[in-house]
Amino acid sequence: MKTTGHSVEAELLHEREAAFHDAWASSTELDEVRVRECFEAPTALENKFILSRMGDLSGKKILDIGSGLGESSVYFALAGAQVTTTDISPLMVDKVLQLATKFKVEVEGIVSTAESLNVPGNHYDFVYIANTIHHVRDRRTLFSQIQRALKPGGTFFR
Repeated sequence: MKTTGHSVEAELLHEREAAFHDAWASSTELDEVRVRECFEAPTALENKFILSRMGDLSGKKILDIGSGLGESSVYFALAGAQVTTTDISPLMVDKVLQLATKFKVEVEGIVSTAESLNVPGNHYDFVYIANTIHHVRDRRTLFSQIQRALKPGGTFFR
């Protein structure tokens, strides 16, 4: 994947991350992805807290950065949100779209690094990012991208 404005080292890192996550997506069956459990299990305290802060998701626009297998994207869509899922891995994005189809919800999928989000500005009510920030080298750019994507008054959850 070619990205602009990044060093060759960053591009190589992105390629390695995408390959790793493509392999993970390829080796995971849809039936193994536990959507509801990630937010409703007794051990999902952090996600339960985030949901309590988000409130009613009906009609909310949510950007899920580094969505992985798509548990959060699909869960938010099941709750009525309009979800855009992004991941550096094309196969992860494909897996999320397959999972959304399985659960009969719509999710928009975009292959993108977290530092170069290809999403509209001032568009999202919420940006959600879980288990991804540690993969990002240029966090300043990531947070700038998050701020750009959020509507005025929007909220970032991690």
